[in-house]
Amino acid sequence: MTNTSMTDFTLLSAKEYIKDLTHCVRQAKSRIYIMDLIIADDEATHELISAIEKAVKQGIKVDLAADTFTYGELGGFFSPFKRRAAKSQAVTAMTKRFIEAGASFRWLGGDYKINPFAGVTHIKWCIVDDTVYCFGGTNLFKEGIESLDYMFKTTDPELANDIIREHLHIISADASPESYDGFHKTYPYGRLLVDSGKRGDSLIYKRACVLAKNAHKILFVSQYCPSGELAQHLKQTQSDIYFNRPELATTLHRLLITTTMSVTNIKTIYKKDRYIHAKFMLFEMPNGKRIALTGSHNFSYSGVRLGTREVALESEDAHIYKQLEDFWRQNIK
Repeated sequence: MTNTSMTDFTLLSAKEYIKDLTHCVRQAKSRIYIMDLIIADDEATHELISAIEKAVKQGIKVDLAADTFTYGELGGFFSPFKRRAAKSQAVTAMTKRFIEAGASFRWLGGDYKINPFAGVTHIKWCIVDDTVYCFGGTNLFKEGIESLDYMFKTTDPELANDIIREHLHIISADASPESYDGFHKTYPYGRLLVDSGKRGDSLIYKRACVLAKNAHKILFVSQYCPSGELAQHLKQTQSDIYFNRPELATTLHRLLITTTMSVTNIKTIYKKDRYIHAKFMLFEMPNGKRIALTGSHNFSYSGVRLGTREVALESEDAHIYKQLEDFWRQNIK
């Protein structure tokens, strides 16, 4: 990896992303692969959903996967009637249309879990032909599009093919999560990291800890307060830490933030009122290197403990680093 820019990676805000992705799907020639924590058909995503349906009918290969967490988010995590909620029924109808049109659609994670946050596939990626949207945190539903978030876009046949292979491996392994071992690979612009989803195992979290331990300055941005080993490294380093104040979050997320703040004694310096859903860390190293870690991981150890599949990019590319820094300055600082 190098500090010299070698990429066409473009950071898109959540609203730019949904617009760009919809346009790209309409221009698709051969394949569309999408994996997201949440995929829903609502006012923010309806044009995209319609474009995907049209692509299927035109004979384009379409393979979709979302987590059953979707139904909890839309219908109430502990409600026995969550699948009967109007938003949930719209999702079920969407899924049925996709399948009837000829798309592959897989619900990941199983239907019956005591803890709805355990064993979640939190990955977000979309591949259209050789164009890749990844390494951000945007979920494909109204609340996700309206949150403070982004995705990166690049055109890279090698990366597209690698992600599609892992996409299929995850779907195949979903019935027995222990069989997916995760993935990592180095490219000229950085290192792709995909977490296995095994309890206590996270390549991304481990890298965050190693980088934080050795950095002399860190910018931390996440939905949640950092926890576990990473929190200790952040407290021992010159760190600017931004995450949502508890009052910005809904009940379960507020509880997690409040509890973690109490345990770690870490406070957020975020002063604005828009809900953060972006997740990245910027590291300044003693040797002058500047390293970005960006993706779907919230850098909270609770997700690692529960077993969560995630994706991230570790990069020294100057263009990637600067775009994240600019996003922070314009939206979060």
